[in-house]
Amino acid sequence: MRVAVATMVLFAMAAGAQAAASPTAAQRVVGLERQLLEAVNDVRSTRGLKPLAVSPGLRATALAHSRAMLAGGFFAHESADGSPFSERLKKLYAPRSGGSWTVGENLFSSSVEPTPEQTVQAWLSSPPHRGILLSTQYREVGIGVVRSDLAGGDFGDQPAWVVTADFGARASRGAASSKHR
Repeated sequence: MRVAVATMVLFAMAAGAQAAASPTAAQRVVGLERQLLEAVNDVRSTRGLKPLAVSPGLRATALAHSRAMLAGGFFAHESADGSPFSERLKKLYAPRSGGSWTVGENLFSSSVEPTPEQTVQAWLSSPPHRGILLSTQYREVGIGVVRSDLAGGDFGDQPAWVVTADFGARASRGAASSKHR
């Protein structure tokens, strides 16, 4: 079994992308997305942290990135065109005018179907992932899980499950100070 995890905090970028070799069609795994949201919020709850709400914008960016990684055969925070993940997120989760904005991203891939617990445990076992997962600054999350029976490039022409979890918080100019209460 091959498992990989990656984490991204705004302005801390990972290495580039590679081309894919004839992947099969990627399929969204909605049930695992829901279970991962529950597992993430359970972990946060056991540590006295507020649950994360689902953001449609973050969910759309996470799903699109998981699909793009499988289609392009790469595993990285940068988009297929090399642009930073923060630029990808800004398209559907833009900063509010004059307010604060922060985003983070955790990635996970496996050659076998992962459980929500395995995915969350992998993130908790890595200090940067753990930092994002347990951060008090994030208020929202979007999770996109996609699988393919044959994924090329970084996935080695094997089955692959790819998870992107995009975390964020936006505040209006006047609301920025209220997040510390």
